[in-house]
Amino acid sequence: MRNRITQIGIEFINNLNQYFFSGGDILTISQMEHDLIPILRETASKFASEYISNSNRNLNEDKAGRKEAGFSIVRHGDERRILTAFGELVFERTYYSHEDGGHAYLVDMLIGLEKYDRISDGVSVALAGAACEMSYAKSSDYTVDGVVSRQTVMKRVRACSATKTQAVQEKRKVATLHIDADEAHVTLLGGKKTVVPLISVYEGIKAKGKRRSCINVFHISEYGKRPEDLWAQALDEVMMRYDLEGTQVYIHGDGAKWIQHGLEWFSGAIFVLDKYHKNKAIKTMIAGFDKDTRKIFDKEIRNSLGNNDVRLFGELTESLVNQLPERVSKIKEAAKYLLNNIEAIHICKIDPEANNGGCTEPHVAHVLSRRLSSLPMAWSNETLKQLAPMLANGGKVEIHRQRHKRAVERMLKRAARGARKATKINKFAPDPNTIGSLTTISKGKVTQLYRALNSISHGKYF
Repeated sequence: MRNRITQIGIEFINNLNQYFFSGGDILTISQMEHDLIPILRETASKFASEYISNSNRNLNEDKAGRKEAGFSIVRHGDERRILTAFGELVFERTYYSHEDGGHAYLVDMLIGLEKYDRISDGVSVALAGAACEMSYAKSSDYTVDGVVSRQTVMKRVRACSATKTQAVQEKRKVATLHIDADEAHVTLLGGKKTVVPLISVYEGIKAKGKRRSCINVFHISEYGKRPEDLWAQALDEVMMRYDLEGTQVYIHGDGAKWIQHGLEWFSGAIFVLDKYHKNKAIKTMIAGFDKDTRKIFDKEIRNSLGNNDVRLFGELTESLVNQLPERVSKIKEAAKYLLNNIEAIHICKIDPEANNGGCTEPHVAHVLSRRLSSLPMAWSNETLKQLAPMLANGGKVEIHRQRHKRAVERMLKRAARGARKATKINKFAPDPNTIGSLTTISKGKVTQLYRALNSISHGKYF
């Protein structure tokens, strides 16, 4: 193995030396990027193949470890191809049988490949992350130059999950916390409609010029979960970040039952009716009048709601019904909605902090709808369960592999240590003259290039 690694290293250094210092036209950064990436990928692929081959050989030679784990050799030389970030990787491995039945390629287990994987974990994560921003086809084009199908990208999305939140060492303590809750309306395969809920948590809204943004916002989305489970998850996520003692929590939303569940999980939380839905209901009540009349009724309705004046609101509703009998059902429906949430509207007048939140629609549009429902498309339940949390997490995804039995783990670790040791002690070129064309080192002049190549030749980079 050492001779092979040395040869790969020498070929790599000579290729770089020839590319940069063989004369010719001046190289631009663009040219370097275009020309060198294939060289780097090819070299990485060769080194990875040597590492895997050596690991496979170590597993073959570890008779005691294989006996303890219950494996015996069936045959050698089975080829496998896997698409990685540095191109297609081709290697051979040994096939084993187990004393309890079944078969396995141990080196596949060592390097984290499942039985039918054709794509590495790194490429899988990249494809799934890109699929949070663009279509499956564009994800393939962007990540791997289109060499995998849309079906493959979908399978990678289903195999990945959103990265888990890491607990902070010191929880933040804030006076107020705002929680927006709403849902995106999505089409399933077959044409049926469904909703994907979204919970957004932030510390209020700050203004910078004409732009307004949420402070330290993070999102939670799950498809198919019960409301109580979703809110339990939201509480866990919040408590991982914040010390809630003395914090006033405001929950903003349209008043749906699943949103009201949040009041049961966040003690002392205050519900605030989202302004979008409040304004929509008021506009529904006064539609059909001329502009001036609408303006008068709009002002009076808002005053009655803000002052929690149920009597005045009832009189205004009755007046609208009498003047527009053809719209009775719509007026009464909108009025009932506002009346049921009048406390959640009144709070905005007596508590200024209640107005420092309520961005439900923009959150849904930005986090979920732009990917799930902005274009004509349909989704499966299985994909939505995986994709919704990834979208809420900003496209940060990971892939998990199962752990093996202890005896197998010990055997795999020994093989990996052997492969690393064989690589670590390798010296590419103790004698600069053995490299031949590396005149930069041979001349002995200490330059930046000399330092870089000398470090490589002494095994510091490999």
